[in-house]
Amino acid sequence: MSVPVRPRGLTLVELMIGGTLLTVAIVALLRAFLGQLTVDEHARNRAWAVNDARQVLEELRRQNSGSDCATPSGNPPAGFSSWDAWLADATANGGGGKSVQPNPSANELIVITTSGADPLQITVAACWRERNRTVGECTWNGATLAPNPGAGGNPAVTESPAMLSTAMTCRR
Repeated sequence: MSVPVRPRGLTLVELMIGGTLLTVAIVALLRAFLGQLTVDEHARNRAWAVNDARQVLEELRRQNSGSDCATPSGNPPAGFSSWDAWLADATANGGGGKSVQPNPSANELIVITTSGADPLQITVAACWRERNRTVGECTWNGATLAPNPGAGGNPAVTESPAMLSTAMTCRR
């Protein structure tokens, strides 16, 4: 007795199940990839904001050293209305420019808070915009960032994930 030969190949149902599983796997991988891009963007912006805050703090240290320093000061360098303006200036007299992309002049704000006398307590915070949200205690009016001290805690300090604090005295 002979056994009937079944045609080789896949049925339509088997092809549909395989295609569905492949689609689910591709969508999951794509979502993971896009999620990682978002995490990478946030980490990059945070690193740039911390670097900008560090740059301002280093200039403060330089400014408060030498025989000319009688009492520590948190004032911006001569010719600049704020530390944010100093950092944004890409000339030799300025801080070299802000880092947070794509539009640093509108998407990043450096806020300096001082208290005390000698030692002077200095906090340098960086707020920035990414993906239509503000990171740090700043407000967004649709065009620029503005400090919003006390939004989360201490009424005198604008807090941020990119925030550095130190006590400063004159170094001679």
